[in-house]
Amino acid sequence: MKVLLGICILASRTGAELFVRDVALGLNRRGHSVVVYAPIIGDMADELRAESITCISKLEDVTRAPDIIIGNTQVETALCLAQFPGVPAISICHDRVAEHGRPPRFSRIEAYVAVDANCAERLTLEHGIRQISIIQNGVDLRRFKPRSTLPERPRSAAIFSNYATFGPETEAVQRACAAEGIALDVIGTAAGSQAAKPEEILHRYDLVFAKARCAMEAMAVGCAVVVLSEGMGMAGMVTSANVADWRHWNFGRRLLVRHAIDEAQVYAAIRSYSATDAAAVSTYIRTHASLESVIDALDELAARIVLRAGAEPIPPQREIQEFARYVHDFLLMPSAARIAHQVALLQERADREADRAKHEAERARYEAERARRAHAESAAMQEKLLRERQKHGARRSRLVWRAAA
Repeated sequence: MKVLLGICILASRTGAELFVRDVALGLNRRGHSVVVYAPIIGDMADELRAESITCISKLEDVTRAPDIIIGNTQVETALCLAQFPGVPAISICHDRVAEHGRPPRFSRIEAYVAVDANCAERLTLEHGIRQISIIQNGVDLRRFKPRSTLPERPRSAAIFSNYATFGPETEAVQRACAAEGIALDVIGTAAGSQAAKPEEILHRYDLVFAKARCAMEAMAVGCAVVVLSEGMGMAGMVTSANVADWRHWNFGRRLLVRHAIDEAQVYAAIRSYSATDAAAVSTYIRTHASLESVIDALDELAARIVLRAGAEPIPPQREIQEFARYVHDFLLMPSAARIAHQVALLQERADREADRAKHEAERARYEAERARRAHAESAAMQEKLLRERQKHGARRSRLVWRAAA
């Protein structure tokens, strides 16, 4: 098949972007011709181009119509439908609250897909879509290989999240880890330490604090995982008893409302660590949550849609009405609303800049505190060694004196 994947951005390695990247690579390996369209493109496109997958930021650059469109954000799905009349589509919802997760309503969208039960509820309860396929996120098991057996007690930990900063919630995690003698790293965009290839570093950690895709990748490697995300909350330790149910919710937003991120809750989660149970969780994820199963489901769904495409042609008048409604609802806002929208965008941009400055200051303070503690520990160790040396010297002097006597 000729497949066109659409998404609003391919640059910042969010869950939806990585989903598109993985699906593009998976379909490409199966011999399909894949094009990825995103108005904003970053270095993620280089990874795909290296595998002979076309990435474009302008739809007019596509010279031949695809057999099917797989849209991952609402505006880009609509644009792909407008560019290629008569081509059927699949619409995938990746987020319960974001505007890009709102499902566009067109007759040529033959299937609506949710990546978890939370997104499925958005489609059914908020938009009245009755027939939904749930195709959950998966882990590329070829990349995320099993680590060595976990120790009986965790020695190293990481917060693995693009939302993690060096704010109070991270400090709560740090204090809880310190109480157990666990070294903690912070990995993610907001912390200034994004990992383009997490499969190369996750094996270093016994315990990982993460949500959604990041949590699944850490579990697949064999780390013990506490579901947690700054600004959202925490669910607790993933266990063999809850892993099947929590995967239903993608280890994400719906579960995070259970607890606030404070030192007591994090400490309790750490104390529930079990190397044996973490191994059972990893086995479950590697058995039931592979990327290949995701590609299987999408490939089969797309093939069925392409096979029946054109069986019941959609009247042109209906398509015109649907696009008119879409433009009216989402693009042609009243002037006051449009101005308010622009102001909101400017404010959001200013807030991001302020947050970036704040995160840099927090990171500097965090590093300074870590350096201070390391210096204090080093000084204490040196003092201890000096006392031992003095004690040893005094004992040696007494032995020499006795021998001389």
